[in-house]
This record gives sequence, C-alpha cells and structure tokens, in this order.
Amino acid sequence: MDTNDSSYTPPPPPPPLEPSGPTGGGGGDLVYPAQPPKDPILILVLNLLLAGCVGYFILGQKMKGIVAVVIFVVAFPLTCGTVSSLVAIAAAVDGYLQAQQLQAGHPVGQWTFFNNHS
Repeated sequence: MDTNDSSYTPPPPPPPLEPSGPTGGGGGDLVYPAQPPKDPILILVLNLLLAGCVGYFILGQKMKGIVAVVIFVVAFPLTCGTVSSLVAIAAAVDGYLQAQQLQAGHPVGQWTFFNNHS
C-alpha cells in the first residue's frame, strides 16, 4: 500500500442521527408521517372528547398526551371543568394541525404546538 498517495480522500462522516433532547422550534425527537396517514378530523374529535390526550397518543406525541391528561384531571375538580374544557379544545385544535402536517408528509417535533413548525 502506497502511503504517499495524495489523492486519497477519507470517506465523509455518517449523517447525524435523529435529534434527541429539546431543540429549537418543535423540540425533542421528531414524529414522522405514518402510512396510511392519520386523519386530522379523527385526531380533533378524539382529543376533544377524550381528555385531550388520545389523539396525541395516536400521532406519537406521547409526552404531550400525558401532560394534557394530567392537567385535565387535576384541573377538573379545581375549576369545575372550565380549565379542562379549555385544555380539550386547545388539544383538539393542536392535534388537528399536527395531523395535517404529518398528512402532508412533514415530520413534527414531540413538543410542536399549533403552527410552530420551524
């Protein structure tokens, strides 16, 4: 093997793996589109009717779903359901928007909210 060969170029480094931990924009690991894509209307209805969390679990945003259900359950007796209703409505709209992004073929972050897809 000739060590004086100056035309040798080392191979490029491997591409980086998925980001882990909080990052700017969406934050955290990415949720990639599934086949078949999740229906945004189904996610909206499930988050609206089932404690603001089931749609998140279906999308793959599990931690967001856990936080939503904890806030829903804790706030329900303290505010006679007012805050819980607002959580369910916000989760329904957010889940719908996340499902639309996934349906369009774009990944979303674990903690991406509404249209903050940077």
